Amino acid sequence: MDSQVIAPTLVPSVHYNDPRQGIRWLTDVLGFWAAAIYDDPDGGVAHSELIWRTGVIYVGGRANNSPWASAGPASIALTAEDAETVDRYYERALAAGADIIRPLHDAPYGSHQFDLRDPEGNLWTVGTYQVRIPVK
Repeated sequence: MDSQVIAPTLVPSVHYNDPRQGIRWLTDVLGFWAAAIYDDPDGGVAHSELIWRTGVIYVGGRANNSPWASAGPASIALTAEDAETVDRYYERALAAGADIIRPLHDAPYGSHQFDLRDPEGNLWTVGTYQVRIPVK
């Protein structure tokens, strides 16, 4: 059996008019890898699970008869290991011709980051800010 870890308990879902192109962009530009892609009967993407470090997002299509047909753009932040990794992803995004919304900068809350938009308008931040969850 393959090794597995328990996934996060909060998983964002991003929908694309062309989910295969969205998956390709996320893997090529932001370094996600596809853990699972499930096709629908028409050959589209019914559901997929893309991994980035210890996080996961669901990616699917906007079929006309789907409740997600009118889902708006998403805004998702990715936490990199360190500033050098953020810099590498920034160079990768530039080389891919990505729509950079804000270039590399150091945010007042301590994150080294940049912001970009994917081809279907979703906003992505790649930075070093690591959320700390208080223990209750």
